[in-house]
Amino acid sequence: MKLSRLLTGLFLIGLTFNPIAVKAQLPQANQIREGKTAKNQSLDSSKLRVGVAGEPPGVITSNAQSDRSLTGIVIEIWKELAKELDLDYELIYHHSISEVLKKLAAEEINLAIGDISITDQRIIRFDFTQPISRHDLTILVPSQGPTLWSVIKPFLGRAFLSSIALIFLCLFIVGNLLWLAEHREHREHFPKSYVKGVSEGMWCALATFSTVGYGDRYPVTLIGRCISGIWMLISLAAVTSLTAGIATTLAVAFSAQAAQEWKKPSDLQGVRLAALSSLTSESRAVEWAQYYQARVTPVEHLSEAVSLLKENQVDGIITARLILEHYLQENPQAPYELVRFNLGTQNYGIALTPNSDLTRKLNEKILSIELQIRFQEIRENWLKLKPNS
Repeated sequence: MKLSRLLTGLFLIGLTFNPIAVKAQLPQANQIREGKTAKNQSLDSSKLRVGVAGEPPGVITSNAQSDRSLTGIVIEIWKELAKELDLDYELIYHHSISEVLKKLAAEEINLAIGDISITDQRIIRFDFTQPISRHDLTILVPSQGPTLWSVIKPFLGRAFLSSIALIFLCLFIVGNLLWLAEHREHREHFPKSYVKGVSEGMWCALATFSTVGYGDRYPVTLIGRCISGIWMLISLAAVTSLTAGIATTLAVAFSAQAAQEWKKPSDLQGVRLAALSSLTSESRAVEWAQYYQARVTPVEHLSEAVSLLKENQVDGIITARLILEHYLQENPQAPYELVRFNLGTQNYGIALTPNSDLTRKLNEKILSIELQIRFQEIRENWLKLKPNS
């Protein structure tokens, strides 16, 4: 018993005169706690830090240092959402999608808006809202003026040549019928010789067909006039159809058509395309282009892609049709145009830190009918489009 009391007393005396071991652990614990606080200090504040990146007309900025200069479709949609949820926030502009996603991954911002496409790779790393916009993907290509071959080629098509052959066959038949009906009683206009007589008959049929009616050759017999009358009625319908066909052929021949060999997405095999994409994670534009076996060069900005196109390092630029149409609208003299097909669609949403409390709240508002209508009004106001366009 005495030995036990002695050992206990010695232990207490040791703690009293050697507090270093206990106190040494306190600063370490405080440092860890302070480190966690510093990391999440910006996210724990009441004001949301909203990262912004993208191309016009989704995101338009004239001064990257001031959020008041940020405008565009996505910015106005976010403002509507923030107003509905009574959120206090600040907009922080970033120069690329890669940059804003890095900030979001490091939890330096709460969420990111702009041209942020929803992909299977990104939903693993971040929370995403329901799509706030959906756009078709298409390709910007250099405009090609009419060449000699492009002018001649439509006239060598099966439709045009078959129409000409049918007209010639009809003229030959009508010329023969007129000669058979007239060459005995009207040899002055329709000679007895078959070759000369039929050629005169074809000339008469051609003058009737073209509605010129020179009057230098005409039938005098009853049968000849009946044949000419029937041919006149046929010519009325034939001329209308032929004129429309020739007009269409001429329009195709002399119009400047971009990438005439690209008529469908499957024609893109081996084509060099610049795709607007984050360099750290692929966008739908890259995925669709690779699906059709195009040779893809990812770029961060449309200006970079246009430079590659000017230098003939790529054959076209693939991204959202809305972005390309806005570029052409702002640069009407640019020697580019869009192909006449779409490759697919791309959904854009709001990216948030994983397990964010805001995700569900934002989704509830995004899916509401009232805000869906308001979003559509915002797009129409920016694009000057009618509801059905």
